[in-house]
Amino acid sequence: MAKRKKGSKAQKRKAATVRGKARKPSKAAKATKPTAAKAKPKPAPVKKVARKVKQPVTPVIETAAVEMIEQPAPDVITVTEVEETRQVS
Repeated sequence: MAKRKKGSKAQKRKAATVRGKARKPSKAAKATKPTAAKAKPKPAPVKKVARKVKQPVTPVIETAAVEMIEQPAPDVITVTEVEETRQVS
C-alpha cells in the first residue's frame, strides 16, 4: 500500500487556530416567519329578520242565478229558476 503524503505544517497550524463559522440559514428558512397569535375580532351580532307569515288564501265563491220564463203555448207560462254556486281556488 502506498503511503499518504503529509500536508505542510503551515496549513495544519493555521487550520488549528481558525474557528469554525456558523452556518448561514437558507433562503427558505428566512422566508418563513413564526406567526404570532393574533386576537380574532368577535363577529358582529346578526339581526334576526322576522319571517313573513303567508296569508291564508280565501277561496272565491261565484254564484250564478238564472231565471227562465217560457211561454210554450198561449196562456201557459213556465218559470225555471237555477242557482249555481261554484268555488274557485
